[in-house]
Amino acid sequence: MSDFWAYLPQMLEGTVTALEIGTLGTAAALVAGMLLAVARQHAPAIVRALVAAYVELIRGTPPILQLFILYFGLTQFGVFLSAWTAGLLWLIAYGAGYAVEIFRAGLAAVPTGQTEAAAALGLSSPRTLTAITLPQTVTAMLPALTNFIIIQLKSTSILYVIGVQELLAHAQNGASNTHQPLAIYAIAGAIYIILNVAISRAVAYLRGRLVWMR
Repeated sequence: MSDFWAYLPQMLEGTVTALEIGTLGTAAALVAGMLLAVARQHAPAIVRALVAAYVELIRGTPPILQLFILYFGLTQFGVFLSAWTAGLLWLIAYGAGYAVEIFRAGLAAVPTGQTEAAAALGLSSPRTLTAITLPQTVTAMLPALTNFIIIQLKSTSILYVIGVQELLAHAQNGASNTHQPLAIYAIAGAIYIILNVAISRAVAYLRGRLVWMR
């Protein structure tokens, strides 16, 4: 078991890397998804069509193909991204394509009568969006948001194929150089489960707080 324990610190280091890139990618994807969702509902027809096409492109192509286009494909045009940068950009682009639908469903859950009442009271569209629509949208979308964050975190495991030294990359390295590959992969799986349970509990707590405040 000495070989196994020798790789455990590296796997924990990879976990930190996965959390860093996952947190940044998820936060940026949520912001992008929110803006795209608003555009899909309120922008001119051509913009709505472009957003819809983007969503279909992301959902209709394999994630690893999207990643390879960013990391390898762009070199044809003289664009050379580091593995970390390409991984982060892909995580943002990939996540935004799904976050759009989460926000769109959340926006649809807000009764139209509330926005009509806000307009009758003289509130501007931006003020209505920030003070009335978005707070209720966030509460409605929290269950879907939990799944989204978990999927984003697990998606960081794909980045090992372009050289990002995240958790799975270190686990693969340890499994290839020890006689305990099952133990290595099992501990990697346990780390993912612990992180996902922590995310679920945190979002559930946040949802409870938001419902109580309302």
